[in-house]
Amino acid sequence: MNKVFGYARVSTVDQNLDTQLDILTKAGCDRIFPDKISGLSVQRPALDEMLSQLREGDTVLVARFFRLGRSRDHVIHLVHSFHERGIHFKALDLSIDTTTPAGKFMLAIFAALAEYDRESILEKTRAGQQPAAAQGKHIGRPAGFDAAKLAKVEKALDKGLSVTETVALTGISLSSVKRYRKHLQALVSH
Repeated sequence: MNKVFGYARVSTVDQNLDTQLDILTKAGCDRIFPDKISGLSVQRPALDEMLSQLREGDTVLVARFFRLGRSRDHVIHLVHSFHERGIHFKALDLSIDTTTPAGKFMLAIFAALAEYDRESILEKTRAGQQPAAAQGKHIGRPAGFDAAKLAKVEKALDKGLSVTETVALTGISLSSVKRYRKHLQALVSH
């Protein structure tokens, strides 16, 4: 028998689930999964539990569309995965119902807007990188060499200390010591 699962999550503004729970109860959910976690958190124990219990033909019901996921892209990803698994989705605030042609159309519009946003951001990033690169500016992550740490590792290397000894003596992380040593050895070999 197909079930209707409700999902509710607090926002940073509205830390009370009562309104959402009331709406979902009145809508006839068989079970409601509430998460009391802010949108920035990746951990969603109730959402994860609900996702593990969903079966083909079930329905996920939310009082507010954006309460389902961390971001618009996350919501669209979840709804897309529901579609692939044969699970229906309804958002009461926007009257989205994927069992109807209008509901499927609305989700297609959201997905297209999300894709447009991603492409626009990439285009703007590339447009900013090209002139900077032409001017000789470094693009991307900083090189990550700290002059003081590099000098300490160089001194330890000159004294013949091992990587482990250098870490113990300087307090510099193992990965950084290895990176600095590799850099210094490359300079010597050139």
